Amino acid sequence: MKKKIKIGIDVNEVLRARWLQFDRYYVEEYGGPETPDFPYVYDFFKEYEWKDTTEVTKMLNEDLPDDINPIDYQIDPKTGEAPVDYLAFSATSKSLTAKEVYNRFMYEDYNFEIHGSAPVMYKQMDLHVEKFFSMYKDTVDFVILSQENWFSIPPTLFFLSRIFSRFKEYRFVDDKQEMWDGIDVLITTDPEILDAGTPEGKELIKLQRPYNKDCQDGSLGEVGREIYHIRDFIELEDDDPNIKEGKEKFQKIINYNPKNEK
Repeated sequence: MKKKIKIGIDVNEVLRARWLQFDRYYVEEYGGPETPDFPYVYDFFKEYEWKDTTEVTKMLNEDLPDDINPIDYQIDPKTGEAPVDYLAFSATSKSLTAKEVYNRFMYEDYNFEIHGSAPVMYKQMDLHVEKFFSMYKDTVDFVILSQENWFSIPPTLFFLSRIFSRFKEYRFVDDKQEMWDGIDVLITTDPEILDAGTPEGKELIKLQRPYNKDCQDGSLGEVGREIYHIRDFIELEDDDPNIKEGKEKFQKIINYNPKNEK
């Protein structure tokens, strides 16, 4: 039996609109002025504003005097503090670099919101992904790929469950180049992967985004500039000539023959 081609599908900005969710909570946390002028970016640390800061934490002292006047517990409306605070709490400060502030925002404070509750790339994408799987499953094996860390894997699994994913193989990697391990065709929008080039004997399918327009076009060539979503590889009534050409190139890459469908 002939071995099937393996297609890897990157999660971020192919299935999951991570930037949209990130931007939403960044604005909620820090306000609008620090957001990038260009509205769709991939490198959140580089394109958004992050600053070194000092974090002050107040710890409650367990050994308080018994003779504290109740009036000392009353909070001053101007300062938000009570006279007893200097006895009741001890303050400790910790310096955080801009990178640490970013990591806390991304993987602690809004970890689930960004990685788990992010919307899909467009309406009905889950239906198109299901059709994509059904259409090509007898020709290829699929692998869902994403660069994640210890904290973002659980919410990413939750996101994948929300889109009723029918895929059977999932792989979370530490380094983006690991995505190529055992993969013949990789579908991605990631500019770092695109700029790194395509390994020998592999095929790279680029989905167009504003942040990767200057990267290599991948295996679909110039027609790839018209390919934005998974939906562009399945049969739809509104297919235009460019999309049709891109779909035909994709099917040729994976040796797809509709006559062999069961």
